[in-house]
Amino acid sequence: MSYATRISATLPPELSHFLDDYQKRHGLDTRSAALAEAVRALQTSELEAAYRDLGNAQAEGLELYPANNMDGLEQP
Repeated sequence: MSYATRISATLPPELSHFLDDYQKRHGLDTRSAALAEAVRALQTSELEAAYRDLGNAQAEGLELYPANNMDGLEQP
């Protein structure tokens, strides 16, 4: 069973408005759902950059990550 963690965030008005608009446009029930999507997008961006770095390193014959490296997508 997974549990949610409650956080508090303070955003500038323009980001708060964007979050509310995003929530409505995408049919999300809550701001929390919209914020969770934003964090997932950041996670994906970080993973894409890490994989790109790994591909570049491997192309140069370097071993950037150990063979047993976890990418953050594993189920707990």
